Amino acid sequence: MSAKPVEDHYASAAQRHFEDGVFLHDDGRLPNADHHYGFAAECALKSLLLRLVPEVSMGPKKPGKPPATKPWLPDPNDPNRALDLGHIQGMLDVLPWLLRGRAGAAVLAGLASHPAEFRAWSESDRYTDGSEVLEGTVVRRRLAAEEIVKLHNQQLGGVRP
Repeated sequence: MSAKPVEDHYASAAQRHFEDGVFLHDDGRLPNADHHYGFAAECALKSLLLRLVPEVSMGPKKPGKPPATKPWLPDPNDPNRALDLGHIQGMLDVLPWLLRGRAGAAVLAGLASHPAEFRAWSESDRYTDGSEVLEGTVVRRRLAAEEIVKLHNQQLGGVRP
């Protein structure tokens, strides 16, 4: 991995996954387009959480351990436990109490209904035959991912990493 901060890698991945999703969607390849839209939203949210929420870390979860492979934060109810922010479904439930302050409020206001599009999305759908992926679902996820990536880029001042 390059020397860039991990949040820059997530930002680049969000843009790349969204653009690949559009390419695949426009070619009628719905299951793979849907998959990329989910990862685009997920990567954009990880980038935002790492930038806006001081408690979210990629550091070691315990002293002397290697750095984490996905963002995490200390569990506010159990200091001996970490909450992993690996996939989008796990992040959706904690977004409201993580995103505070002016920037966080703007992000939450913009996301209002969009994350709901990804509640039923799963990274493990890549192992299915894709027959359950419907055009309407992919269109809604495309619009939601587009809005999430756009909000992410606005938080970065319109500058793509």
